[in-house]
Amino acid sequence: MNENPAYQAVTVMKVDWDAHSGSDAAKDHGVRRRATLVMLSGGEEVGRVNGSTRRDDIEALFKAAI
Repeated sequence: MNENPAYQAVTVMKVDWDAHSGSDAAKDHGVRRRATLVMLSGGEEVGRVNGSTRRDDIEALFKAAI
C-alpha cells in the first residue's frame, strides 16, 4: 500500500477466521476457508484470491478496487 499512493484509498479489514468463520459476513461473501482475500468496491465484489500470498495476486485486487 505504501508503494502506490492510489492504494491509500482502499480500506483494509482483517477478519480472524477462527473467531468469525461462521459469521454472516463470511457466509454473505462466500468465504469458506482461511487465507481468502475479497476485494469490494461500492459494496460489490471486484476480485478474490484464495490461499495465495503472491504479491502479483494481491496487487491485482487493489488495482481492481481503484
